[in-house]
Amino acid sequence: MKARLTAVLLPLLLIALSCGGNGEPVETAEEQTADVPMMSLVPVDSIGIEMGDTCYVLGAVEGVAYGPDGNIAILDCAMSSIRIYSPEGEFIRQISQRGNGPGELQSVAFLGISEAGLISMAGEGSEVLGIHHFDYDTGEWLGSESTLGTPPTCIEGAEDSSYVRKDMEVDVSTGEPMILVSVSKYVTGADDPVATYIEEVVPFDPVDMASMIELVWYGYEIAADFNGNVYIAKRSSEDSDVIIFGQDGLETGRIHLDLEPVLRTDEELEMERLILTAKAIAMDMQELPPLEIDPYKSLISGLEVDGDGNIWIQYGGAVVPTFGVYSPAGELQFEAMVSGEPADGVSWRFYIDEHGMLAYAEDPASGFQKVYILELQ
Repeated sequence: MKARLTAVLLPLLLIALSCGGNGEPVETAEEQTADVPMMSLVPVDSIGIEMGDTCYVLGAVEGVAYGPDGNIAILDCAMSSIRIYSPEGEFIRQISQRGNGPGELQSVAFLGISEAGLISMAGEGSEVLGIHHFDYDTGEWLGSESTLGTPPTCIEGAEDSSYVRKDMEVDVSTGEPMILVSVSKYVTGADDPVATYIEEVVPFDPVDMASMIELVWYGYEIAADFNGNVYIAKRSSEDSDVIIFGQDGLETGRIHLDLEPVLRTDEELEMERLILTAKAIAMDMQELPPLEIDPYKSLISGLEVDGDGNIWIQYGGAVVPTFGVYSPAGELQFEAMVSGEPADGVSWRFYIDEHGMLAYAEDPASGFQKVYILELQ
């Protein structure tokens, strides 16, 4: 039989809670080896202060996105709310708050905003463990959908009022617990996905808890544009393909990056261990075994799509966040590297669409989080 949760995986999946633009499908493409221009991603402004006005103090950022009007949405897990800021970083309003009542949130992560302004998050809220939806324009709670104890662990807003999510469940039909991973597109109110892109079976290894935590929080890098296309890259130290899916949910092409694995330094190994430990604590894991970190970095650590349909692929081996930027036809156009001060943290998360570029560090060197507004120069 199939079981949603098992006792051994319950701490991992119970509260497991950091997964953009327009483009056309491409044919399979190899990374070009010729020299390409290097551009700079320069922080021109930021949102977040250490102390002071509570509208600008960020507790635990677990997602950022632009709204349809170009304003900036920040999901703050510590505050159990979404804060809306102007493109210049001025606080405008707040959506939801901490609580157990209808439309209130407890522990949530992963933020997706669709083309039509459907906000989707995963976690606990309104006495439901699953998906929670709000209207971006009005802030109205549109309802919460239970996922039988296993909330999705990645969400991306897509065309119209659809969204893409990564789901995990446990199958014990063979006598050994197996983790079933899927990436699918949904519309609100529907029990079944409109398209499924990835289905994978992963053996559950209680010894290798680092890989299990990594699979829950990351696993795949996912991007979706507003033309119905979806882009997926496995977060792995061995796999460096980006798979492109069309409106019908079928694969239309791949971009292969010829990247060499990069060993982590001792400092990077320790930082990765601290990040995964923090994620485990957020999942309410009471007894955490020693985490054996993969000595190699993931080849791809981020995936976004801008308003011109260009595919931004973040190199996992780079010390400073660096992207290869590919045209919708799969041709490498240029590379882009974050520059300027400060070099804030090792583990960065980005959001890129037609309105601009946002980023934040999961491990801020300053000790408090900021959301950076970036410009390409």
